[in-house]
Amino acid sequence: MGSLLQPLLDAPAPLVYLICALVIMAETALLPGIVLPTLSTLLLMGFLVQRGTLQLWPALTVCVAAALAGDLLAYWEGRLWGPKLRRSRVGQRIGEAKWDKAEATVARYGVPAVVLGRCLAGVRTLVPRVAGSAGLSYRRFFLGSLCAAMLWAGVELTMGQLTGWVAP
Repeated sequence: MGSLLQPLLDAPAPLVYLICALVIMAETALLPGIVLPTLSTLLLMGFLVQRGTLQLWPALTVCVAAALAGDLLAYWEGRLWGPKLRRSRVGQRIGEAKWDKAEATVARYGVPAVVLGRCLAGVRTLVPRVAGSAGLSYRRFFLGSLCAAMLWAGVELTMGQLTGWVAP
């Protein structure tokens, strides 16, 4: 595994920040992003902080900004094209009943639903779209997304830093 990561481990910090930001943002901004390894990305960044390659506060800032940017793009996709998303292949796989239940949950619980959704792999890609489609106000969604991104990135970076991620 070390040989696969070596180019990233030896890369200059700005390049590492950029690559990690793109992975984190793409997870929620793009529907196929559901398969991207964002947890591994955050743990790796935490390990690189421990190693001294990255600094904690810039890493946290990059992670939060990237997560927030991806969420906001997905929110506006849901807001603008919610009905089309329901009819898409992904929407059909989810099913009408589950989509209705997800929208009702987000509409009822608002910010806490957005925060919880960020912490659940797979769900985090869909929650911003559902929030937009459900008509959750931009202000409430932004607040939930910001809190969730700070919590999620902070915990995962810290875990990577404390455990040394995959370090022998």
